[in-house]
Amino acid sequence: MGCNHSKSVTTLLFVALCSQAVFSADWYAKDPKWGGHDPAIVRYEDGYALMTTNNHLLMQGSEDALNWSNYKQAMPTFPSWLKNVANGMEDIWAPDLFNFGGDYRIYYCGSVFGKRSSGIGYMSSKSVNPNSPDYGWTDKGEVIHTVATDKYNAIDADVMRDVDGNYWMAFGSFGLGIQVIKIDGTSGKRVGNDMYNVARRTTKASNGAVEGPSFIEHGGKYFLFTAWDVCCQQGPDIENSTYKTAMGRADKPQGPYYDRAGKDLAENGGTILLERYGRYYGPGGGDVFQDLNRVRFVHHYYDNGGDKYAHIHVRDVVFTDDNWAEMGQPFLGRYLSAEAEHGTATRAVSGDLKITNSTTASNGEYMAYINTNGSKIRLPMNIQQAGDYFIRYRYANGDAADATHNLTVNGKAQVVKLPPTGAWGTFPEKSTVNIPVSLKRGGNFIEVAPGENFAELDRLDFLRIIRDTIPANGFDNGIRVRLDEKDQFAIKDGGYAIFENVVTDSIKSTEVHVQMKNCAGGTLSLRAESKKGTEISKCSIPTTCGNEAWVDVKCSDLPKLEGVQDFYVTATGITDELLVGNIKFVTSAAEPAEDTSKTETKDPASDTTGSVQDPDKTDSTTTIVAENRPAVAPALLMHYDASARTVRMSRAAKWNVMDLKGSVVASGFGSEVRMGEIRRGTYLVKSESTMIRVMNR
Repeated sequence: MGCNHSKSVTTLLFVALCSQAVFSADWYAKDPKWGGHDPAIVRYEDGYALMTTNNHLLMQGSEDALNWSNYKQAMPTFPSWLKNVANGMEDIWAPDLFNFGGDYRIYYCGSVFGKRSSGIGYMSSKSVNPNSPDYGWTDKGEVIHTVATDKYNAIDADVMRDVDGNYWMAFGSFGLGIQVIKIDGTSGKRVGNDMYNVARRTTKASNGAVEGPSFIEHGGKYFLFTAWDVCCQQGPDIENSTYKTAMGRADKPQGPYYDRAGKDLAENGGTILLERYGRYYGPGGGDVFQDLNRVRFVHHYYDNGGDKYAHIHVRDVVFTDDNWAEMGQPFLGRYLSAEAEHGTATRAVSGDLKITNSTTASNGEYMAYINTNGSKIRLPMNIQQAGDYFIRYRYANGDAADATHNLTVNGKAQVVKLPPTGAWGTFPEKSTVNIPVSLKRGGNFIEVAPGENFAELDRLDFLRIIRDTIPANGFDNGIRVRLDEKDQFAIKDGGYAIFENVVTDSIKSTEVHVQMKNCAGGTLSLRAESKKGTEISKCSIPTTCGNEAWVDVKCSDLPKLEGVQDFYVTATGITDELLVGNIKFVTSAAEPAEDTSKTETKDPASDTTGSVQDPDKTDSTTTIVAENRPAVAPALLMHYDASARTVRMSRAAKWNVMDLKGSVVASGFGSEVRMGEIRRGTYLVKSESTMIRVMNR
């Protein structure tokens, strides 16, 4: 045990973290193992709706995408049109749930097993919440069907909206593979006769096995996920299940799609994102969907260490700086945690990096044999708030000597010292070191490689160091909350947002201020550990404050806080949607604290980058302040105008343009930085405490 005392970290905070137990209460994860095949999820205001294969479209729901409940079947009896085109079908396969701007739809399919006598139709409802008076499914009939002699198959539908507001459907299985057609957003039916073959496997070894398409837009690109090889071999046949998930990317919804090596998916291309590892067999049959502030992928797998049948995992999709998708962790109840066994393992030799069982390890598993040069564990993570963090590194070292691991975070490497813990394969709560790192908003990539001697790895937790500011739009999840078109955090009555793993020892002041817009009375509360937890600060929302300038509202002071806690922001008694900017822990509203909310945009690959949230941006020259308090001096804001290739700042100041290695390539003073005078590329533009990433094209 012990802390890794880096020379760069000498603060009292670090000493405090090393000398006390600072653990979140539920650090130990456990997979709930919810059953089902070919899952599809849609996010709605109060949680998630889920449907799977072979249950007459049984509606399932969850508030957190972890704990699910069964409701009623949306299709107790099959429509006559489907029975006519798929005479002999057994049940509905591979549904897709999608929100058409307030009209929820299920695109479903029926087929005769082993034949192409298949049909795709859809049902609609104004709500997916079974407790809502607007809930109720109406069948809208056929979209497309195939007959036994067709070369493609009308099953496994998935719908996507492109950047221009058009809707597209991907479908297909084996034969000619995956097809894309355009559909009308109002009628839900096919538009025109064009059909695009976007993915196909023609090699003898593949047997043409490609199906289960799902696609989504991100950063102006379109990502297609498909399932390969043999599905649904479970129970005593589980060893025959070779299902896996492959991906490609395109400039247009109708393709062509290419993998990361540049190979066309219509010509046997595809980057493998998920395949068998450990006890997790056949991870595929998935659906990619947009959550509040992240893209996620739900799929089934077979548990070879348990009942050997199908269960559901919901994972983050994590995008690289050059906008390629990688698969993150299955969600086991914590957003800021990574289980080592679910990382992507690159093995130097057969037998190293072994997933091993332990009753003291989180989720009952850990990664052993991290001792062969060339081996690596890659852990993609979505982080919603940029800034300083500790990685709480849970490990075991049963030797008498120190070990080390080589840890790389977003390309920056450091050596982690791992003192003896007294036993192998045992992970008590205090068997950790805390490693200081800086993380960005969006995709972060953590890699673990062997160093000296030998140590085992169970889990990484990411602890956010909050000194004076939590940007509200850096939340991890919640209900009745959203990000608006300006990336501002909005919350409705009864809503809550989660901010996991706050290092409370680092907070500078007990005085709390919250920036608000669009006020209409009510209460905003900051709670500890749960949505119904202890209220640690209470804010009375003004009855009016406009929607242009931020109002600084003084809230009740914090009690004494210690260790790492989850914070929850809850809203009660509000009649409209409240906009919340920064949550600030400062001694006086007249003395602005260091602004930690200015970070990259969610999409580092887009042309327009800037601060995640501009809490002081206003058309007026002053900030409105509640309770007659003095105005806050506005932080410097930056915005990149891609069309003019110019960074515009809210006031004149000294600035530097740096390359991604931190070397200054230009500097000056003023309120504009003319990027057109700098060679095209990707740069960091910094002034005062604000820095943005610019794709200078």
